[in-house]
Amino acid sequence: MYALMSLITAGVEAGADAMAKTIGKARRRRAMDKAEPLVDNAPGAAREVAGHAVTGPGGTVTAPLSGVSCVWYAVTVLERYWAWRPGPLGPTRVVRHVKVAEQLSGPLYVSGDTAAVRVDAHGAELELGEPAFAEFEDSPHGPLIARLAALLGAPPRPRHRERTIGFVVEERVITDGEPLRVVGPARTELGDLVLAKSALRPLIISRTVPVSSPED
Repeated sequence: MYALMSLITAGVEAGADAMAKTIGKARRRRAMDKAEPLVDNAPGAAREVAGHAVTGPGGTVTAPLSGVSCVWYAVTVLERYWAWRPGPLGPTRVVRHVKVAEQLSGPLYVSGDTAAVRVDAHGAELELGEPAFAEFEDSPHGPLIARLAALLGAPPRPRHRERTIGFVVEERVITDGEPLRVVGPARTELGDLVLAKSALRPLIISRTVPVSSPED
């Protein structure tokens, strides 16, 4: 009975993960398609800034895993685990991932044609391409886990117990002058225009910048 319940639970988790990813991707695309250039801080509206990353008041930072000098970085830890996917011939075992930890260097500053903004990147969807650092650790006592414990203050904790395969660690960096497109709700904070995730609207940070036509 326990094995059957575990199988059912795993199947429900896998289905929920797949649905969440599909819904999340569709929501990001809608937000990016409907966003208008940021020229004010209309509350709740999706706004976009297309421009370049700039160095913030604190200066440049060094990404802790890759050692790259940059203006912003994000370290993301994903738990890799076994799950079950329903199918016509019965459940199939598949590999899934879930985010269990993240560390950001701080706010990201972007200067665009219509506005200069501070980006609160917590909870942002990152479309930044290949990471500057990527490794997999399958041992709870491995050297990468020790580095993460020092960086995060504690080692990542597995959520799926015996179904946990290990942890995928990725670090993405943004350097000064990189072209960026940021889409999200706008607000004013301490005199700055800020883009940040809200309860109803996503925040997307992307290296995909619209190309101007010759008529622009």
